Amino acid sequence: MTNPITNSKFDDLLRRNRGRLAAISRAYSPADADDLLQEILLQIWKGLSGFRDQANVDTWCYRVALNTSLTWKRTHGRRRNNLPEVPFEDTQLPVRDDGQDAVKLLQRFLQSIPDTDRALVLLYLDDLSGREIANIMGMSESAVRVRIHRIKNRLANWEACAL
Repeated sequence: MTNPITNSKFDDLLRRNRGRLAAISRAYSPADADDLLQEILLQIWKGLSGFRDQANVDTWCYRVALNTSLTWKRTHGRRRNNLPEVPFEDTQLPVRDDGQDAVKLLQRFLQSIPDTDRALVLLYLDDLSGREIANIMGMSESAVRVRIHRIKNRLANWEACAL
């Protein structure tokens, strides 16, 4: 029998984090994003009853999503190298002057970087503070700042090569 408090907690958590969780699943498994999202939701559901409020529940949710995604990637491998069309719910980035879709370029870049860097980019793009990212990733704030700076430089160089 399910606990109605847990159902309410899960519903609230899902309402606040749905877009973030979907973005994580698309970034780590574009070909199977829906399946990965379901696995993330299952792991959050299973773990929520054991959450002890020692951290922010949204931070915990991110950690579960990232860990589940990394496990998924290891167990399912890279089935496809090409990225499928992924619809974005709220906003589309504009097409650049050269006709290339910025979203597709970002997706390709995310697939080209290590998993940890991909997680940092997703958290950064979600406007989390350095402290929040550090808590989620288990690293210091200064390490987060340095890694984000290096990723930005890598993106600038990668984009110049991609054009």
